[in-house]
Amino acid sequence: MVLRAGFGIEDEDVVYPDMAMRAIVHDPSPRGARDDLGWPGLRATALIQRPDAASTPALVRIDDEPVLIQGEPAFADAVRADGHRFLFQIDEEGWPVEGELEDVITEYLWGYGSVYFYGTPDEDGIVRDVVAGFLDF
Repeated sequence: MVLRAGFGIEDEDVVYPDMAMRAIVHDPSPRGARDDLGWPGLRATALIQRPDAASTPALVRIDDEPVLIQGEPAFADAVRADGHRFLFQIDEEGWPVEGELEDVITEYLWGYGSVYFYGTPDEDGIVRDVVAGFLDF
């Protein structure tokens, strides 16, 4: 995901199609052998299924429908009108605050909110273009 330089949650470009962020979809690639060329502090971790009773939301949530913070489904009207369906959300409340990844985040870019991503599967069921639908905080 790429975020516009100078982005602020108070800006007007937090709703599709004028989102200040873009998702970049690329083919999987092998992990590089040159650790010295990596972003300092960046680490990999696996996606896991969290128990329904988890006390905090997951950082990345993949499902058929989003979990909305403000409970306002109309935020998705424009992105759905273009034929996209919900794919996943990234919820800042799910950032690790202790443990192995606690030092990765230094500020909450989305006002401790969520960004909802949408896409349209092709005839093979593969989504090749992912769009940021809206920011909810």
